[in-house]
Amino acid sequence: MSVEPVILVTGASRGIGHAAVELLLNGTEKFGKARVVALQRTLPEPLVELAARSDGNLALVQGDVTNPEDNARAVSTALDRWGHIDALILNAGIIIEERIADSNLERFAHVLNVNTVSLIATLKAALPALRASKGRVVMVSSGAATGRTSAWSAYNASKAALNAIARTLANEEPEIAVFSVRPGVVYTEMQTEIRAGTAMSAEEKEKFLSLHREGKLLAPRLPAHVIAALAMNGTRESPVMPDGTGMGATGGFLYWDVEQLADFRE
Repeated sequence: MSVEPVILVTGASRGIGHAAVELLLNGTEKFGKARVVALQRTLPEPLVELAARSDGNLALVQGDVTNPEDNARAVSTALDRWGHIDALILNAGIIIEERIADSNLERFAHVLNVNTVSLIATLKAALPALRASKGRVVMVSSGAATGRTSAWSAYNASKAALNAIARTLANEEPEIAVFSVRPGVVYTEMQTEIRAGTAMSAEEKEKFLSLHREGKLLAPRLPAHVIAALAMNGTRESPVMPDGTGMGATGGFLYWDVEQLADFRE
């Protein structure tokens, strides 16, 4: 059985997920190294190269996060190689822009399936191991969870549901620390898709265009460090919220750069 923490990450092919995997493998001043199982639909060259350089500490599982069999395969890969799972980073997500009046129900359901139903699929597979390790779950949420951006009805709904699942999981599993993290507006391929979209209102789209023009999009590594650090070191007692509770570790919705997460930032 390995001594290093073992963390299962979904959606590691790019963006925040890929950055989190890289940080976990290398370690930082705030946390040590981990062994990682990454579950994602595709295996882009940068991820394959990262695995090749990892000295066997990164196991790549190609599959669909909504498929129970693929999730079971990712969990069994971790247990067969290293004997335990200490944390999940649930990062997989997509966005499709459509106004409600123009919605295609199959596409709407697809977003909810990938962004929300997949959480349950991964959790069901991993919970026995997480109970044994008294582990941690970090869900990558979004400001969309409480927002109303036009043409984002499916994405908004999926992230609001993610936050509800985080709260419920923390209530049902009292020995597991659960975090829902808003990573901010990050320089990712999803942001490229958003800027290219045509369904959002012009005023709302301009916000994203101007952030890009002015170089204000966050590097994925910044929120990824917080997410990785919580997966490594988060507990039910931390971070303590302004009202003195441990709500942040019991499914509370946290912005990546709030004061209570200062110890988890790079």
